[in-house]
Amino acid sequence: MLSEQEIKDFCKGKIAHYKTPQYVMFVNDFPMGVTGKILKFRMREDSIRILGLQEEDKIETAGSKKCSFHFS
Repeated sequence: MLSEQEIKDFCKGKIAHYKTPQYVMFVNDFPMGVTGKILKFRMREDSIRILGLQEEDKIETAGSKKCSFHFS
């Protein structure tokens, strides 16, 4: 089994530095919905809780802004 550092080192030479993972978690299974799809929002919630990133999660970024359209 690979270590967290080995995964990060592998990524460094293969992908852009900003895409290299800051955190690596090993899990036995993924949270699944009734249709068999992976529940990505649950993975995110669990990761935030386990890694203690509640304060970082409150930071608003371009990807987290809610868009609303108003037509007249």
